[in-house]
Amino acid sequence: MNSKTNNLILFSVFSIYLLIGIFIYKDFGIGIEEHFQRKNGFHWLSYLLSFTNFNELTEISNLKYQEIIATNQLPDINFFNFYGILFDVPTALIEILFEINESKDYFEMRHLFSFIVYFISSIFFYKILKNRFGFFIGLIGLLIYILSPRIFGDSFHNNKDVFFLSVFTISIYYCLESIQKNSYKNLILFSLFAAFATSSRIVGLFLPFSIIIFYFFEFLSNTSKYKEFIFKSFFLIFFFFLFLFLHFPYAWTLEFKNILNWLDPFFYYMGLSILFNGEYYLIKFLPRSYLPTWITISTPIYYLLLLFIGSAYLVFRLFRRLSEVKENAIHNDLWRGTKEKKDAYMIIFFLTFIFFVVFFDVALLSGWRHFYFLHTFIVYICAFGLYFLYVLTLKYKKIKSFFIPISILPLFFIVFKIYQFHPYQSLYFNNLINSHNVEKYQVDTASLSRADALKNILSQENNNTVINVANASWTPFFNGKALLKEDYKKRLNFVGQEYNKADYIYTNYIYEVDIRYNNKYKIPENFKEFDKLIIDEITIYTIYKRIN
Repeated sequence: MNSKTNNLILFSVFSIYLLIGIFIYKDFGIGIEEHFQRKNGFHWLSYLLSFTNFNELTEISNLKYQEIIATNQLPDINFFNFYGILFDVPTALIEILFEINESKDYFEMRHLFSFIVYFISSIFFYKILKNRFGFFIGLIGLLIYILSPRIFGDSFHNNKDVFFLSVFTISIYYCLESIQKNSYKNLILFSLFAAFATSSRIVGLFLPFSIIIFYFFEFLSNTSKYKEFIFKSFFLIFFFFLFLFLHFPYAWTLEFKNILNWLDPFFYYMGLSILFNGEYYLIKFLPRSYLPTWITISTPIYYLLLLFIGSAYLVFRLFRRLSEVKENAIHNDLWRGTKEKKDAYMIIFFLTFIFFVVFFDVALLSGWRHFYFLHTFIVYICAFGLYFLYVLTLKYKKIKSFFIPISILPLFFIVFKIYQFHPYQSLYFNNLINSHNVEKYQVDTASLSRADALKNILSQENNNTVINVANASWTPFFNGKALLKEDYKKRLNFVGQEYNKADYIYTNYIYEVDIRYNNKYKIPENFKEFDKLIIDEITIYTIYKRIN
C-alpha cells in the first residue's frame, strides 16, 4: 500500500476511536478517588489564584473547595498533594469557567478530558511503533494499545493511573527520539513530560534516571566521550527538576528535610487488606505473584500470546547477538544501530520495573492499575511478536497474504468484549477466569456500579418516595450518588449497615478492606434478591429488597 492509503487508514482509525469516545464518555461510573481528585484540584487552584488578581475566580474556587470539605467524606488533602495538578487543576478551572454546577455534569466532563489525554498518547505510541516497525505493525500495535478492555474503560474514569500512563507514553516517545537523533530539543521535551509524569505518580522518577543509566552503558563503549556523558546527564537532570518544580506547587511548600515524605504513596496502603487468589492478605504481605497474576488474568489472551512470542524472540536474538560479539567488544558490538538501542532501553526498563515491584514492598491494590504504565512496554513487546510472525511468513507467499487478516481477526473478538462489558470494561477478565474462580478476586473495587444500581432502585419506587439503602460491602455510596440528577438524590437515604432501617441492600462483594467488614456479610431473611448484574459470568453487584 502507498503512503496515501496508509494515511487514510490511519486517519480513519483515529477518527473512529475519537468519535466513539465522544459518544460514550457519559456512560461510565465514577470511582471513589475522583471525588478526592476534585478536592485536590480546587485546593491547588485556589492556591495558584492567590498569586493573581482574579478575585472573582479566586472567590468561586474557594467556595467550591469549602463546599467539598463540608461533605466530611473525603480524607485530608495532604495525601493527595502527591498527585500534582496537571489533571485536577485544569478540570477544576473548566468547571468554573463553563459554570458546571451539577455533579453529574462535572464528573462527565472529567471523563471526557481523561479520554482525550489518552487519545493523544495513542498518537505518540503509534509513532513509537511506526518508527521501529513500519506502518502495518505500528497500526496493529496501536489497536492493541487502545483496545485492551481494562485500559479502554479506565481511560475514561481513572484520572490518575491512565493519565500517568498517557504522559508516561509521551515521555517514552521523546526519550526514544533522543536516542535516535541525539537531539537536545528531544531531551528537553523528554524532561518536560517526565516531570509531568512524576508529578502524577512518584514512579515517574525512574524516567530521567533510566536514560542516564542508558547513557552510562553507551559511555562504556567509548570512554573518550566522558565529557559528553557528564554534560548530557546534568543537562537532563537540570531541566527535569526545573520543570517539575515549576508546575508542582506542593514542592514550593515542602521543606527540603521532608522531601522523602514524597515517597510515602509507595507504601501508604500497607495496612489495607485485599482478596487475592481466594485469600485475604494485608498489602504488605501480598505474594510476589500478585502483579504478574493480575496482568495475566485481565489482559486479552491474544495479547499474552504475542507477549510470549515477542519475549521469546527477543531472548533468542539477544543470545544470538552475544554469540556474534567480538571478544572484549561487548559494549561496542552488542547494540547494532539505533533501533536495537531503543529495544534495549525498552526491555531493560520494563524488566527493571518488574524486578522492583516483585522484590520490594511496593503498595499494590485494585489489580494492576498502579502499574498500568507497563502497558506501554507490554504492547511494544507484543509488536515484536507480530514482527517475528511477519518475518516468518516472508518465506511463504501464500501464508503471507493471510497474515494481515489473521492478525486483525482476534481484535474483533476483543472489540466484542468491550461492547459486552460496556460500561464496565474496567472489570474485564479473560477466559482464564470463569464464574467459579472469579470469586477469588475483587471485581468492582472502584465501585463503578453504584450509580447504575441506585438508578435501578429509584426506578422501582414512586417518585415521591424516600428510599433507605444499606451497604453490605465496603465501598461508599457517595460516588454513585454524584452521577444522579439532583431530584433523584433527594429521594435517597443511606443507612450504612443498619439493615433494620433499609428498604434495599446493595453489595459489590468488596470486604475486609475496612475492619468493619472482617466477616462475610449475611443478608437478613426478610430480604430477597431483587436485581443482579452479571457480565460474561462475572457478578458485578447484587441488590436485595425487603419482603414485607
